[in-house]
Amino acid sequence: MTTKVLAQPAFPQFAGRKVLILYYSRTGHTRTVASQIQGLIGGDLVEIRTVEAYPDDYDAVVAQNAEEQRSGYMPPLRTKIPSIGDYDVIFIGSPLWNVRLTPPVRSFLSSHDLSGKTVAPFVTYIVSGLGRSRRDIGELCPEATVLEGLAVLGEEADEAQAKVRAWLEAMRV
Repeated sequence: MTTKVLAQPAFPQFAGRKVLILYYSRTGHTRTVASQIQGLIGGDLVEIRTVEAYPDDYDAVVAQNAEEQRSGYMPPLRTKIPSIGDYDVIFIGSPLWNVRLTPPVRSFLSSHDLSGKTVAPFVTYIVSGLGRSRRDIGELCPEATVLEGLAVLGEEADEAQAKVRAWLEAMRV
């Protein structure tokens, strides 16, 4: 689903820039933060969706993720953005699974050329802060400029608006 919102004047650094907010969310926490970003600066909001859904059972997801990380598996995606070259700033949102971006986000990044783009990572987590999210993006998008990221404790996503606002205000794109 793609939703468009016009840029807000409170964030002049995004004026005249085409913004894409991409995210993968299993529990809804990362979706919440993505929606907060869009509500503050506008842009296109797109959820990264896999062809096969992950299991509902937490332990099964943990086991599947461990195997996918071990093998480097990139799940097939339903989400494709052929016009990604039209965007100037791309926000990438992911929960952290075992300190890393989820396999669906890594799969998306590996299949889209973000050369010359400004990439702003944001993550939701339980214990790892930003984990190795910037490193993962840097490895998959070596020709992109990766900004400082935002880490939001998953259970605090609903109340993260002030933290999101401060991050965006400090951002230099």
